[in-house]
Amino acid sequence: MRSLTDFLKDLPGVAPRKAYALVKIGDLLAAELKRDLHPRSDSLFDLVTVVGPDAAAAILHAYKEGSLPMQRRRSVEEAPIAEAYVRDAEPLRELIDERKRRKCCLKDVSLVRESDFLDHRLMNRIFFEKLGAGPGKLTLAGIEVSKDIRGFSSNSGKTTGYDSTFTWTGSDGVPRNSGSGPPSEAFNRRNDEKRNWGLHE
Repeated sequence: MRSLTDFLKDLPGVAPRKAYALVKIGDLLAAELKRDLHPRSDSLFDLVTVVGPDAAAAILHAYKEGSLPMQRRRSVEEAPIAEAYVRDAEPLRELIDERKRRKCCLKDVSLVRESDFLDHRLMNRIFFEKLGAGPGKLTLAGIEVSKDIRGFSSNSGKTTGYDSTFTWTGSDGVPRNSGSGPPSEAFNRRNDEKRNWGLHE
């Protein structure tokens, strides 16, 4: 999906900052269409907004009608990249629906699919929502999934990094796992039997 900023830049001659403000907080889009503007991710540090096909179509229409703020001495032109984005609406809607499903998995685990097990970040969020921060077991998509956690102390012993691993037996009978990978602390002296001498207990 394209960010709102990039989509506005696909409209030749538009003043992108003024147009962004008009779309996000102005009355260019009705409330229903504003709901087709989505955060790019669930991270608190990612403030990028992406634009869905319905909102994009409304913005493109406003551009053609001359309703968006323009740069000086610029006028409305053909916007082939924006047109193509709006034209490919169905895959975008499917992507948005999938993102909504995955977000709803945190509250309703009946929506979890076996294919989600390989998404370590999603699985961590689901287990945290249902069981808290520790290890545990959940039955998801009819399959028992276990979460194990290993801690690795820093050399000073003041902080700990964690490695979490999910294990399950797939519907095809094959054992599988998904892990975060060891933290940086796993490779320090304290966690290496050959180099861990001389450290404070």
